[in-house]
Amino acid sequence: MFDTRQMPKAPALTSAPPARTLALWCPSWPVEAARRSLGSAAPPRLALIAKGRVIAVSPEAEDESVTIGLRLREAQTRCPDLTVLAHDPAVDERWFAPVLQAVERVVPHVHLIEQGALAVRITGAARFYGSEDAVVELLLDQLAELHLDDVRMAVADGVFLAEQVARNTTVDCPVTNLPSPQTAAFLRTLPVSTVAAAVGDPALAETLRRMGIRNLGAFAKLPRAQVHSRFGEAGRRAHQLAWGEDSPVLPTHPIPDDFTVQAVCEHPSNDAALITRISEPIAATLTDRLRTRSLVCHEVRITLTTSAGHLHERTWRHAWPFTTHDITERVRWQLEDLATHAHRSDRSDGVTVVEIVAESPTQAAAHAPGLWGERPDQHITQMVVSLQRDLGHGAVRSATLAGGRLLHERHSTRPWGDSPPRHDARDRPWPGTLPGPRPATVFDSAQPALVHDAGGNPVVVDARGGLEAAPATWRPAHDDSRARQVVAWNGPWPVRQHWWQKPLALNRFQIVDDSGEAWLLLATDDGWWIEARYD
Repeated sequence: MFDTRQMPKAPALTSAPPARTLALWCPSWPVEAARRSLGSAAPPRLALIAKGRVIAVSPEAEDESVTIGLRLREAQTRCPDLTVLAHDPAVDERWFAPVLQAVERVVPHVHLIEQGALAVRITGAARFYGSEDAVVELLLDQLAELHLDDVRMAVADGVFLAEQVARNTTVDCPVTNLPSPQTAAFLRTLPVSTVAAAVGDPALAETLRRMGIRNLGAFAKLPRAQVHSRFGEAGRRAHQLAWGEDSPVLPTHPIPDDFTVQAVCEHPSNDAALITRISEPIAATLTDRLRTRSLVCHEVRITLTTSAGHLHERTWRHAWPFTTHDITERVRWQLEDLATHAHRSDRSDGVTVVEIVAESPTQAAAHAPGLWGERPDQHITQMVVSLQRDLGHGAVRSATLAGGRLLHERHSTRPWGDSPPRHDARDRPWPGTLPGPRPATVFDSAQPALVHDAGGNPVVVDARGGLEAAPATWRPAHDDSRARQVVAWNGPWPVRQHWWQKPLALNRFQIVDDSGEAWLLLATDDGWWIEARYD
């Protein structure tokens, strides 16, 4: 228990006072980023979900009583015309990168709090530009070019305090400068959940509320030694923040390189050849920019903006580093797709802007050419690319190994040129998977088979994996030829999966028949099946 009969004075600072910090916050940034990615097609009532719950909601949907934390079905019940999208953190990061770059042009060394919130140390910039208010004005001018709907700023002592002040601003008063003498008064009013979130310990807030401690004023009165003993390092750090003892150093975030190029058409146009010619110089600029930084790119994002504000965005992937010609070809293909799109029936809606972005560039040293070059024969590449252009991006596919227990699950296909999945499941444990050497021929779907014992009765595997009689003959069910004698067999090996829904329970057998062929069979409740053949 805490001894609160004698309230301590403020603990002595063990380090330098917190740095004077400017915090920038964009409310509901995931929704703002999703709207920017959708362009003029963005719906007004929008909600983003993750793990079946709403994590961000637009103001229009909030007016319909859709709130953060609702389950998907409840949110759709409250707002039938609600548009629901899966939250994509990559979209948040992509659209917040220009904000980081704009702030970096005014104040160096940006600290990223989260996507949609950042902080900078303002002391040096205030001396350079004349005052803290002057820095705020310059930042507002820089951000005006990005056309952000709602930006909040606050200046206070330390990152934690500046962020909390920014989150307490309003649309009518989006900028607040909190003088140092007012720090203690502001901190006293904050709920304990703010410091719990800052130290990454949500259980801390719940425990304090059960103790009757609702705000930081009451929390700060607790003796720090006892807080440290009860809650550990996270509690000690939270107690420091409650006293306004923030770090004097802001960890900086690397500003992403600007690998975005744009071509603007003087007049809206539907001429694919003209727009392709306009795009070629900016594609060359992008590849030169990558080359000077010793980088290569296997993925580009091309966005076509029309005069009506429609966005036609597509991500193109390539098995080898993109060249200027490769990028220009993708622009032309996307223009051809746009010409046949449903909303292109109005031919007056021409393309006005072509934007090309290099996604996830990597070091060129990791992609050194092989002994016979860095890619297959050029004629093969051109043929495959032509097929992909004519049939669609997903029509030409390449195979790769995947994770799974059954053999047909161990291979997957992806569009030719796409990079393999980031999270490779092959190395995960797969209890029940078949050890090597594996069969050479795996059937797309298991073929039915008939397996009998010496008396001509079907062989049955009981619930405990036992056999009433050994298999003596077998044949494919669709083959009317004579039954084959089983020379040798091994098994059963049970496979149990999907126990939470539609459970799959089967047993594997290896058999060798009198023709010298080896087979992998599956025994299920529905009978016997041929999974593969050993060649």
